[in-house]
Amino acid sequence: MGIIEKKLSTTSLKDGKEILVEYNKGDVIHLHIGDFRLDFSPEEFRKFSEAVKQGKRDLIEVKDGI
Repeated sequence: MGIIEKKLSTTSLKDGKEILVEYNKGDVIHLHIGDFRLDFSPEEFRKFSEAVKQGKRDLIEVKDGI
């Protein structure tokens, strides 16, 4: 566990698991999904978030084509 400097975002999934994004001391971003945690540098998080956004766009295109 790091020292949390700022909570960036929080939400919950349908199953009740909390999603939390934190900016931590040492320039580390933590993404928590329930008991699971991923650690990112700011650049890694930008790449991850772009991949998620692209995945959303692709899924919408696929679903619209059905």
